[in-house]
Order: sequence, then C-alpha cells, then structure tokens
Amino acid sequence: MKKPSTRAKSPATPRQPVRAKGAKKGARCVVCGADVAPFSTEELCWVCRRLKISAWRDVEGQTAIQE
Repeated sequence: MKKPSTRAKSPATPRQPVRAKGAKKGARCVVCGADVAPFSTEELCWVCRRLKISAWRDVEGQTAIQE
C-alpha cells in the first residue's frame, strides 16, 4: 500500500526550451533567409556563420604574410 504524499504539489507548467538571447523563434538569417542557428547572436544561419569565420581566418592569414 502506498503512503500518501505529504509534499504540496506545484501546478504543472510547461517548460520552455532554453534558447540563445539573440535567436528568436522563427528568426531568419540576415544574409540568406534560412533559419537562424540555435546559439547565434548575430542572426546568421550556421552556413553563413561558418563562412564568416572562414573569411576572418583568411584575412588574418593574409595580413601576417604581408608584414
């Protein structure tokens, strides 16, 4: 036989998924219009974000060569 619970039950509230502050529900990439990456604070999709990071690396490599 089960013992009745003495703990007060809290009202059931649906839990919201944790999202990055910059990513809004239904947000679109400012470059190509695709869905924004989950943790993007720049409003970029994952493809455009990777291209941006790659471009930064290329520029940094070129400036080191010129000096």
